[in-house]
Amino acid sequence: MANYIPVGYTALIEKFNLSVLEHYRKSFIAPKGRGSVHIENNREIHIYQKTYALKDPENIFEQLEFAVKHDGINLEILQAIFNKISDDDVVCYINNNKSGKYMRIVWFLYEFLTDREVCAPELGRLKYVDILDRDRYFTANGIKSTRHKVINNLIGTKDFCPLVRKTKKIEKHIANKYDDKAKKVASKYDPQLIARASHYLFTKETLSSYEIEREKPSKERMTRFINIIQKSSKINKLDKKLLIQLQNIIVDPRFVDANYRDNQNYVGENVYTDQLIHYISPKPNNVETLMNGLLDILHYVEDSDINAVIIAAFISFGFVFIHPFEDGNGRIHRVLIHYILSKKKFTPDGIIFPVSAVMLKKIYQYDAVLEFFSKPLMKLITDYTLSDDGVLVVNQETQSYYKYIDYTVYAEYLFDCIDDTLKEHFELEIEFLIKYDKAKSQIQSVVDMPDRLIDLFIKFVTQNHGKLGKQKRTSYFDKLSDDEVRVLQDIVKQTML
Repeated sequence: MANYIPVGYTALIEKFNLSVLEHYRKSFIAPKGRGSVHIENNREIHIYQKTYALKDPENIFEQLEFAVKHDGINLEILQAIFNKISDDDVVCYINNNKSGKYMRIVWFLYEFLTDREVCAPELGRLKYVDILDRDRYFTANGIKSTRHKVINNLIGTKDFCPLVRKTKKIEKHIANKYDDKAKKVASKYDPQLIARASHYLFTKETLSSYEIEREKPSKERMTRFINIIQKSSKINKLDKKLLIQLQNIIVDPRFVDANYRDNQNYVGENVYTDQLIHYISPKPNNVETLMNGLLDILHYVEDSDINAVIIAAFISFGFVFIHPFEDGNGRIHRVLIHYILSKKKFTPDGIIFPVSAVMLKKIYQYDAVLEFFSKPLMKLITDYTLSDDGVLVVNQETQSYYKYIDYTVYAEYLFDCIDDTLKEHFELEIEFLIKYDKAKSQIQSVVDMPDRLIDLFIKFVTQNHGKLGKQKRTSYFDKLSDDEVRVLQDIVKQTML
């Protein structure tokens, strides 16, 4: 890259020495040869041929237009750049480019992100242009800004505005129509069988969600958690009060919160005598604003035509990155996934996709997707102190890091989880119950044992690869003859294994 000339966001970050999260792509102009694209550390590297070179690489607005046109929208980087330029610079730029498409986008975003309205002339009759390219991003329907002659189709506000790109992977997932597949599966079976399978999946989801947090809940807490996810779609409007109630239900009663946290929390571990910090959440005085922004978006997108999984990704992961409570954030993060999928009718009534079970089974993938944000973040948050008793104080401004996250990776991951649940959990559990009922009925026709003993027999034989162990036989089934045991074992092997 030594001879390549940085352009767009890459050039502006270098010019202003900006402390920002990495954009998903970097752009360079090659001194000769053709353009190319390759992946480096999960980021796209775009090399443009010399014909793309800017007339004046020192001109900030030329670089901004290249960035918006080719690199896409990155609100965090744009806000950091806008903080380095003046209103007069923007007015001059507008006057020199009175009808330019990218000028209007840059102008709108300048006022949107800085809360400053510049003194600019009226543009007259012009065709409106979208802020986000609908071919590249998932967008809101949009609101016309007559001042700028643009359509603001961002999914959010200045306080919290997620972005999700239309990647090939996401488009392929959407085309698979997992919601329709789940409904077709549910329609094939008896409602009572579906109810039994759902009960198991709700229990599995609850246990998995707690196990991810390395907790083993009491039966009472399990029951309360199951009730939450079962009734989540009945919530009319999720707000701060309801989130606090959720937190109070989910966590140990000794650690309930009456409000969003008022201290700095973080994720870390002790390494020898030092504390290794893996993630630092927003400063306490930023939490209310960020959560208000997140909830405002949630209320808007619930009635939109944006895909339910896309919404679940940026709301649930946005919540866990904000980490508004002292405890229970991870479990609420996963409850929010079910709330949105159910509310948007993505999952059939009374049915759940046990995404936590997939996350737990592939915990390294779950950790990796969380680290996709936390690792770059921790390179930027360096000015903090940590006392001997574990109290952390952040001395730098950090709010901008959490407001404008690109959630594309998280949407892809959540789609992957749902795909896995359909393949490995949902219909397989129903088929398992059918086989189980068949085995139970056949066993009962041979030996009319109590249900409890039949359940134990099936459990012991399936766990022991088709045979009843000697100790289990002596302890529970000493009344059965050898012939009866052989016949019952064969039934379990033929139906269950």
